Amino acid sequence: MRLVRWVGAIYYVALCFVALSLAVTQVSAAGKTYKSSKDEEKPEYEICRLKELLREEEGNSCVYSRQSGGREVVIKIDNSVICQAQFRCKKE
Repeated sequence: MRLVRWVGAIYYVALCFVALSLAVTQVSAAGKTYKSSKDEEKPEYEICRLKELLREEEGNSCVYSRQSGGREVVIKIDNSVICQAQFRCKKE
């Protein structure tokens, strides 16, 4: 009976030792955050608003001004299509 008590006590002490050694371990390596290559490829957008409609024989052209004041955006359309008031265009 005493042997069973000693084995139980040794088992309990060994279990506590393993639990404490796992809880107290130190990590000495520096952490690093990895970024997906897809995150870096996302373009930024801004609002482009209709500035004027140019009517030509080949078709109409919608001229849009950028929100940031950069270069104008020109989109050629058919005579039967109407220019939309604004859209999201890629930033330059």
